[in-house]
Amino acid sequence: MKSASDIHEVLAFLRQLTINNDRTWFKSHKERYDALREPWEHDMQRLIGLVADFDPQARDLAVKDSVYRIYRDIRFSHDKRPYKNYFSGVIGKGGRHTLLSCYYVHFGVEELMLCGGIWWPEKPVLDSLRRLIDAESEEFLAIINQPDITTRYHWASRSLKMMPKGFPMDHPMSRFLKMKEYLMVMNLDEDYFDCEDWVEKVAADLQPLKPLHDFLNYVFE
Repeated sequence: MKSASDIHEVLAFLRQLTINNDRTWFKSHKERYDALREPWEHDMQRLIGLVADFDPQARDLAVKDSVYRIYRDIRFSHDKRPYKNYFSGVIGKGGRHTLLSCYYVHFGVEELMLCGGIWWPEKPVLDSLRRLIDAESEEFLAIINQPDITTRYHWASRSLKMMPKGFPMDHPMSRFLKMKEYLMVMNLDEDYFDCEDWVEKVAADLQPLKPLHDFLNYVFE
């Protein structure tokens, strides 16, 4: 099925917004924004449906609960730019409010990427994830070393300098036990979207992450 939105046009608008990130400019271009946002959200809803075909946690997710608003919360920020220069959404149970390992898509001026994993987990969750990886290291390594993952994704997680308390310095899984989050990223370029069926393409590239989500989400069961 042909995509409703044109990512090249979306990015062209976002580049202009980056240069003119103020309310006056945005108000005068709001009609164009709406004309781009609506078909993009339509495609995101279709992407949610395709992901739900292989991952039940995406079922019944409405696009309004998945995608982020373009308006930035500047109340407590030194950066007072009112608008984001990207469109993005979370695909998984709970949408953008989820605590689970899930999928994330990001179409922006600075980055185009597909992601999967757990972002900024609270300490009790992070502790549980480290214990799980320690206890089930063979299963974890088998998942992340699948060619469909290693040829597409890389780790983009913040890490401790030292081993977390309770684990030996020479632990064979030290790289992963030091991580503060478990996030894999596939970086894209604009040429990736130079096709009519980019929604199906994205769904296919997200699918290899499902075993990782299943593994990480053990800690919530």
